[in-house]
Parts: sequence; C-alpha cells; structure tokens
Amino acid sequence: MHKAGVSEEKAREHIKSLIGNTWKKINDYQFANPRISQTFIGIAMNLARMAQCMYQYGDGHGVGHLETKDRVKSLLIKPL
Repeated sequence: MHKAGVSEEKAREHIKSLIGNTWKKINDYQFANPRISQTFIGIAMNLARMAQCMYQYGDGHGVGHLETKDRVKSLLIKPL
C-alpha cells in the first residue's frame, strides 16, 4: 500500500482479487489433475478454507476477536 502509493481500500480490493484468482486456480487444478489423490486435494482445500476463515476479518489467531471465537465455537463446540 505504501510502496504503490494507493489507498487502503484499493489495497484491500487488490488482495481480494488475488484471493479470488487463487481460489479459481485451486478449483481448476482439482479437476485438471485426476491422477492426484482427491483426498489430498480435499485436505489442501480445507486448509486453505480454514486459513481464509481465520484471517478474513483480521488476525484471527493472535488477537482474540469475539467474531473468531464465535466461529470456532460454532464449528467445534456447538455441534457436539
């Protein structure tokens, strides 16, 4: 943002477009390579989903936001 001299909004939009393009590549790769284990690809995709979920609204790991805590609780604790 500082190096390119753009606003925070434009920088965020750029990052969102990078994430979107990466998801497109991941999805294309899943169907373009049938010889690779679908289980492995599924695990890799789930890790990417988890990372995006944790960091989508800030640092979901180091800073304990209530939103992140609520998401983790709904995924791991409430279903039990």
